[in-house]
Amino acid sequence: MKKITIAAAAAVIAVAVTAYASPYYTLHQIKTALAERNADALAAHVDFPALRASVKTQLEASMARSIEATAGSGNPLAALGQSIASAMLGKMVDTMVSPAGVVALVNKSAVSPQAEPNPDAPADGARKKADYSAGYAGLNTFIVRAKDGNAQEGALVLLRHGVWGWKLSSIEIASAMAAR
Repeated sequence: MKKITIAAAAAVIAVAVTAYASPYYTLHQIKTALAERNADALAAHVDFPALRASVKTQLEASMARSIEATAGSGNPLAALGQSIASAMLGKMVDTMVSPAGVVALVNKSAVSPQAEPNPDAPADGARKKADYSAGYAGLNTFIVRAKDGNAQEGALVLLRHGVWGWKLSSIEIASAMAAR
């Protein structure tokens, strides 16, 4: 009887530990997919409908603030401009935040051929290690925040899908970028 109780307790602890560590493993898989430029593996860890909705909402709010600041609340053409821009923004986000968009972004370089090489970059092509913090923000929410010096800007939000599954479901756009 004592052996069964110990085995059951060990099994419960093993399940709890693996469930707790699962978002860290998913984050590792996402980083590996990016490093290997494997768009299919990356797409498997993204909840595209939720991500699209998140990006649209944030960009539309940023655009509305920008239009209001530029045109003012009394301008009758501001609402027309905002509705046209919102429709265009929706189409752009739908195209970019899709499996095909992820494939294009991962398989193609984001740097244009005319870009100047960075003189501070290491000559051997090594990249600076990303500095970020990651942790739970609730039982079903895991947040990865990029660090920029002492300030933290932007975040990736992973939501639980099942016991061990996690998917990128939202991107919190950095405040500096959203203010533009």
